[in-house]
Amino acid sequence: MKKNRMKMLQYVAGILVLTALVVFSGYKLITSVISDRRAEEEHQRLLNMVVAGQPQTSAEGSAETDESGEDVELLPAQYPPLSIDMEALREMNGDFRGWFYFPAVEVSYPVVQGEDNEYYLKHSFEKEKSNSGSIFMDCGASPDWSDRNTFVFGHNMRDGSMFGTFRELVDDSSLLDANPRFYIYTEDTVYTYEVFSYYMARKDSNRYMVFSSDENYDQYTGWAVENSNYVFDVDLSGRPNIVSLSTCYGSAGTSRRLLIHGVLTLAEPYGIR
Repeated sequence: MKKNRMKMLQYVAGILVLTALVVFSGYKLITSVISDRRAEEEHQRLLNMVVAGQPQTSAEGSAETDESGEDVELLPAQYPPLSIDMEALREMNGDFRGWFYFPAVEVSYPVVQGEDNEYYLKHSFEKEKSNSGSIFMDCGASPDWSDRNTFVFGHNMRDGSMFGTFRELVDDSSLLDANPRFYIYTEDTVYTYEVFSYYMARKDSNRYMVFSSDENYDQYTGWAVENSNYVFDVDLSGRPNIVSLSTCYGSAGTSRRLLIHGVLTLAEPYGIR
């Protein structure tokens, strides 16, 4: 009798544990779905602040007067003409550092910079807790994008949000054939970067180094070009500044990273007429 009672208690305990696991898994799934939905809604609100517009330099070109009083022709703007409400974004989040746009893989997000590289892994641009996190630049980087190698991070989300579409480049490098460029819009300047390399690395790799010497620059970019998954014809002899994009590649918890390097090819005044 006592033995049967013990078996019954063990059976009931097992049922309770199984039920608790099912309830907990359901809770995690529901909260994940809610978090993803909130992130999507927030992204749409942010995109509403970015519309196709007319930048300060028109598509047809224009002219301005120089110090001698003569008209000087301005070349047409070379960046996609996005009208971005910089002031509103800055008021929403003082960590705002610019708007990132990568048309080939349809990535368009604000970039923030935290006091560390942990906060924005789990917080949105509106500073709400979020599985998607934010697109953020390295906490130690110069906020004006003036470093020789600036790192920008984002999650590889299953639904393709954040840097989730970067994995498409691994499967189809021809996506960059038409436009191998990404853009960073700030209040005063639009920076154009041309992709010159992308490849897999480990999160503790020396590929996450910053440098100041020309020698280190040449070694870093030379290795990147030689080990790129795709061959790009980009001139790095002038040693322009680099922006390096980083995201996870693989299952959750992986140490593998996808790195995409872009070199600065143009910096143009930005403003809305």
